[in-house]
Amino acid sequence: MHNNFILDQLHSIQPDFLSGRTKPVEFGHGDHVAIGGEKIADVFFPTSGLISIVTELSEGESIETAMVGRGGMIGGPALLGATIHVGTSFGQIPGTGLSVRVEDLLELARQNANVQRLFVRNEQFVLAQAQQSAACNAKHTIPQRFSTWILRASDATEADVLRLTQEYISQMLGVQRTSISVFAHGLQDEGLISYRRGTIRIVDREALERRACGCYRSLRSLRDRIFERNGQTDEETGE
Repeated sequence: MHNNFILDQLHSIQPDFLSGRTKPVEFGHGDHVAIGGEKIADVFFPTSGLISIVTELSEGESIETAMVGRGGMIGGPALLGATIHVGTSFGQIPGTGLSVRVEDLLELARQNANVQRLFVRNEQFVLAQAQQSAACNAKHTIPQRFSTWILRASDATEADVLRLTQEYISQMLGVQRTSISVFAHGLQDEGLISYRRGTIRIVDREALERRACGCYRSLRSLRDRIFERNGQTDEETGE
């Protein structure tokens, strides 16, 4: 398979479609995957690593609104009629992926209603992340938001070891680096995570989930409801 949920679903719907239509891409930390305001020519499907979608402020800061790993794609709005990237996306954790031309995906979507629904659901979840992040940033404490962010990054990458610096986490959360450092050491002292040389490892996930705000559970539950029906795809249920 392709190590990306959306691509794997496309393969199950039309097995021969992706043959000869994908282009491999590698990205490093800080590499732009999409730039706000530019035309969407290709849709990018991460197969490893983590990508942050950010809103850039006039002061030069960037605040994360959504994260995309092996479960999603960058450039999906083009499949719903959009022509440009609204936000900027860059590599948070280095990884790889496959790009597919927008025209090819639009043609497949026109031929198959299940493909259309899959694209819509992905954009639903990206929007849900942005809405939840806005509420979370306004209402929840930094320790809660920090714990939630680690758990979400772990889910997106399907890994408990994350190569992330405190500096970049603080930028994504819009808080001071010193605050992240204090809370990271606190979680480490309690045995919830270990942190060394830019690598965070989740040690006690259950305890970390208790420290996280309700936004983590809400997004996880919503993701499952959007993409699954009792663990079955539309193809399997015949809908």
